Amino acid sequence: MKKNNYIIAFLLAVVSCSTIVLGQSGQAYRRVAVMNGNQVRTVFGNWGAIGVPAQNGKRGAWKNDNNGYIGDVSPLIGAEVNANGTRFHTVVTTPIGERGGRKDVDPVTGKYWALEPVSGYFNANQQKVAITSDPKSWPPFWPDKLSDPSDPGWRINPDPALSQYSAWNGYFGKKINADLETYFVMDDNNDEKFNKSTNNAFGIAFQPDATKPERN
Repeated sequence: MKKNNYIIAFLLAVVSCSTIVLGQSGQAYRRVAVMNGNQVRTVFGNWGAIGVPAQNGKRGAWKNDNNGYIGDVSPLIGAEVNANGTRFHTVVTTPIGERGGRKDVDPVTGKYWALEPVSGYFNANQQKVAITSDPKSWPPFWPDKLSDPSDPGWRINPDPALSQYSAWNGYFGKKINADLETYFVMDDNNDEKFNKSTNNAFGIAFQPDATKPERN
């Protein structure tokens, strides 16, 4: 008897700020979509959340939509930093579930000190993460591909009637290697807990890149 196992895999790549073009990030750029591969499906958000928000789709359903096998899945990224002789530890998470309710919030701006999606990597006119099954969810151009002006294939014609949407920004380039792929960028630039001395008990005002004061 042949047994088939169907798995949806999410690949999280942590990259240096110098390797990807970053735009603004924040709650306003949150988008949601559903990964549906063979008999497995789950909702996810472009702020690193898998299995939420539950009202937008199934939470890790297998075979039957009434089955839900995950509550939420999300990354945590920790760092140890030595700033001017003071060592501190910081962990950034995704603002979901119970963690979202207890999340540190900027006392002035009200922003979550958490991972948030970066603008430019989805169609701003839709409420959907860029996904291969829906080319209209892709942005008109990919911000991290603007350094290659010799290859116009990365730029998508804004009128689908004139040109086929052909420039998917995948892990292996333009070629789609899976039944379904999604691509988004998120960062922790909104987490200013150790970037402003008034936000932490150490009185630290740490900037990771002296040449880019806008980066936290």
